[in-house]
Amino acid sequence: WIDGRNLLLVSFTGTKSVLIKMNTESGFKENLWDGRFGTASLDVLDQVGSRCLLFVSDLNPVLSENTKQGIFSADLSNESSIKEFWKSSLCDSPDVNCKYTIESFSREERAYNGILIRPGEGCSDLKTLIVFPHGGPHSMYTTAFRHDTYTLAQLGYTALLVNYTGSLGLGQESIDMLPGNVGDIDVKDVHHAAMQIAPGFQHVVVMGGSHGGFLSAHLIGQYPDFYKAAAIRNPVIDMSNMVGVSDIPDWCYCEAGVDYSVYRPPTPNVAGIAAMLDKSPIRYIDQVKCPVLMLIGAKDLRVPPSQGLRYVRYLKSRGVPCSLRVYPEDCHPLSSVPVSADSLAHVHLWFKKHLNLS
Repeated sequence: WIDGRNLLLVSFTGTKSVLIKMNTESGFKENLWDGRFGTASLDVLDQVGSRCLLFVSDLNPVLSENTKQGIFSADLSNESSIKEFWKSSLCDSPDVNCKYTIESFSREERAYNGILIRPGEGCSDLKTLIVFPHGGPHSMYTTAFRHDTYTLAQLGYTALLVNYTGSLGLGQESIDMLPGNVGDIDVKDVHHAAMQIAPGFQHVVVMGGSHGGFLSAHLIGQYPDFYKAAAIRNPVIDMSNMVGVSDIPDWCYCEAGVDYSVYRPPTPNVAGIAAMLDKSPIRYIDQVKCPVLMLIGAKDLRVPPSQGLRYVRYLKSRGVPCSLRVYPEDCHPLSSVPVSADSLAHVHLWFKKHLNLS
């Protein structure tokens, strides 16, 4: 709460996170500092009454003169009172940068978007496109800084971050369209976007985690001749198997389009299990050709390690090149600093090896 009537909210529109001041009595909503920070995304680190700390972040840390990346103190009752509190050291490194564009896509009269991140000036260009669907699925990619895509750009990769149907920032109708259609609409959206961007690249690969891993496994199974390698983190492989052991069984029911009540979970039945299996990438296991790197957090309760381990076992039995890295002390996001660095290094080494990159 800002005061007795106004709420401060973080919301999403297009490819940005924005701050909204909403009057709970009138319903009036105001987009705070709209346009002040250009393409950057905003978040709130802390707030007491009308005073708050803002985090302003952009995919390219070397911003224009008018767009600064860092932490700002602000008075929500006076927009002009914003002051710089801390600036990222990356802003002072002109030789370390990347460049990005917002891409618009449309399929079956549904509009969605993506962010294309390319190597900056002075970086090598490996002519390799990494298709990178997000997890959730009801989340989104924003223009906020990401260490993974930034690092990949410095190494010479181009990354396509796709906000497919069901993502935030595309409206409620888009969100409501995906449950019951996962493994279909989202997969086709991502692949359609990849095909639009792929011309001019020598290689197209895919990486993603959680639902992004679910989509990655779908993509290499449904389009086995298009994607030349994959790096997958803690993926959903078989929803019908995961539902009984995940800490979010409701996710499996909801996204498969099966009725579910948190107060009275349904008795397992053939129709519900069949619906989950029908939407899972395990269906396409026999079509996978490309080399797969699997990254697993042993303490993952959201998507149990058995999902990825089973996938690797099935792929190896079919002669598909695989490598498995298990992190005993990490969980679903693999976000601890040493694990994040190690996993990203092995993603690079995997692609470099199987694409014969110099």
